[in-house]
Amino acid sequence: MPASAYRDLLRTPSVPWLLATSVVGRLNQGMNGLALLMLTTEHATYAVAGVVSTAGVAGGFVAGPVLSRWADAHGRRRVLAVTAVLNAFAVGALVLAPPRSAVLTGLSFLSGLCTPPMTASVRAALPALVGEDRRRTVFALEATLQEVTFVLGPPATAMLAVLGGPRLAVGACGALVFFGTLGYVRDRNADAGRETGPRTKVRGTVLRAPGVPRLLVAGALLYGALGCQAIGAVAVASGSRVSTDAGFVLAAGSLGSLLGGLVYGSLSRHRAGLRRLLLFVAGGLAALPLAPDEHVLTVLVFCWGCTLAPAMSRLFERLSSLAPPESATEAFGWMNSSVAAGNALGTALSGILVTEFGARTPLLVACAAAALAALVCGPHRAGPNLN
Repeated sequence: MPASAYRDLLRTPSVPWLLATSVVGRLNQGMNGLALLMLTTEHATYAVAGVVSTAGVAGGFVAGPVLSRWADAHGRRRVLAVTAVLNAFAVGALVLAPPRSAVLTGLSFLSGLCTPPMTASVRAALPALVGEDRRRTVFALEATLQEVTFVLGPPATAMLAVLGGPRLAVGACGALVFFGTLGYVRDRNADAGRETGPRTKVRGTVLRAPGVPRLLVAGALLYGALGCQAIGAVAVASGSRVSTDAGFVLAAGSLGSLLGGLVYGSLSRHRAGLRRLLLFVAGGLAALPLAPDEHVLTVLVFCWGCTLAPAMSRLFERLSSLAPPESATEAFGWMNSSVAAGNALGTALSGILVTEFGARTPLLVACAAAALAALVCGPHRAGPNLN
C-alpha cells in the first residue's frame, strides 16, 4: 500500500497537530457510554443507566448545530475553548454528584449541551489546509482515526474503572475533552477556511443548500444501519445472554474499518462514488445473516468493516463540497446530530427486533437501511467522481 499520500499529507503544516489533538478531544466518544453505565448501575438499574446515557446524547444532538453555527460566526477556536471549560465543569459536577437518577440525568444532559463541536470543526478546517486534490485522503485518514476512539475507548474505560472506580472513568472523559480541545485551539489554523466577512442573518441556509438534506438523511440511515448491525451481531454471536465473544466480533468490524480507510485514502485514482460505496456496505451487511457460527461471523464482519470507513469518508467529502464555505462547521454539526439520531434509533429498534423476530432480523434491517442510504444520497453533478 503506497504511503506517499499520507506522508505528504502529514508534512502539511498544522495537519498532524490538529488530527492528533482532535483524536484526544474525541476519545470520550468511545468511553462515555460505558463510563456512565458503570457509574449509574452502582446504585440504579440498567433502565435508569440508559436514560442517563441517552440524556447526554440528546444534549449533544440539540446543541451540535447551534454550537457549530456559533463557531462559523464567532470563530471555532473561541467556541471550542469556551465549551471545553463549561463541559469540564459539567463533567466535574457529574463525578461529584450524589447517586440520584434525576441529578445524574440532568448533569448528563448538561454535559452533552456543552460538548465542544470538535468533530464538526476539524472536518471543516482540514479541507482548507490540504487543498481539493488531497481532500479525499484527509477525510479517509480522519474517518480512520475516528475509529481509533471506538477501539481504544472501551478498554481504557474498563481499565480506569478497575483502578479507581467509575467516577475516575467519567472524570477521565472530561479531562480528555478539556485538554484535547485546548491543545487543538492552540493552533491558529483551527479556524482555517472560515469566512471572516459579514454573515447573512437568515437561518437554515445550510439545510437549503442543494444536496445537503439528502446527505443528512443518508448519514442518518447509514448510522442507523450501524446501530442495527452492532446489536444484531452481538445477538447472533451470544444468544440470549451477551458473551465476551461478542466484543471480538465488534472489534473485527472496527479493525476492518481501520484497514479499509487507510487503503482507500492511499489510492490516488479510483471511480467508486458515494452511492457505490454505500451499496458495498449494504452488500457486506447482506452476508452477515448467512453466517453459520460466530467464527464465520467474525470474518464476515471484518470484511464488511473494510467498506465502512471509505463510505463514511466519502460522505464527509461530499458534504464538504456541497456546504456553503461560510457555514461549513454548521453543516458538519447537522451531520453529527443526524448520525447520532440515526444510530440511537437503529440501536433502539434492533433491541425490539431481536426480542420479537430473532437475532438475525436487525442485520436484514441494517442492510435495507444502507441500501436506502445509497438510494437517497443522490447524484452530485457539480464535479467528477462524487456520485
